[in-house]
Amino acid sequence: MKLFVIPGGAFVENTYILSNESSNEVLLVDPGSQTDEIEKQLNDLKFSTMKIINTHAHLDHIYGVEYFKKKYDALFLIHELEVPIVDVMIDAANRFGLEEFSNPVIPEIDEFIKDNQEIEVAGSKFVTIHVPGHSPGSLCFYFSKKLNPKIENEFIICGDTVFAGSIGRVDLTGGTNMNDLVGNIKRRLMVLPDETVLLPGHGPETQVGVEKQSNPFLLGYE
Repeated sequence: MKLFVIPGGAFVENTYILSNESSNEVLLVDPGSQTDEIEKQLNDLKFSTMKIINTHAHLDHIYGVEYFKKKYDALFLIHELEVPIVDVMIDAANRFGLEEFSNPVIPEIDEFIKDNQEIEVAGSKFVTIHVPGHSPGSLCFYFSKKLNPKIENEFIICGDTVFAGSIGRVDLTGGTNMNDLVGNIKRRLMVLPDETVLLPGHGPETQVGVEKQSNPFLLGYE
């Protein structure tokens, strides 16, 4: 298994690419506006099919979906509760008024994914974890040793749910409130092994144990 992170765009959003020598498929997670940088990494990989799976639908995570969906005839998967956010991405792009978000196209969703769903893609398996708060259908993708015995460390692609030393905002489209988000993070993510690596939608990676002990948002709310 090979995992690549491609940060970019005005909000320095992290797009993730997962590939595996045993598979001709590649997984693209949260393709943002940094399409050139993503393409550069894809050009170094050998694959024939692609799946695009999003943690959530805010503009900086979904802007590039249509580009890669069209170019690689890729399937696009997301939680059903994110549909209202997908539908207003053009309004969101106009509101930001940035050149990198010009001419947005709303992508067609091919399949909805649910909580606690096991997905096999690009020669690997993961389980979805629904952690609403930042958005109604925010999902985290948990790659465990149980499903992938050969991986060195368990990890979670966690979108904008939790960051190193922080958590997602709740004042964006579809957000709820801080207590709701913190409660869901503690209940769904902080119960996992301390050494589990968290790969967020912005910023550097961290670990469950580190955030349990030092994240001021998780210490300050119940």
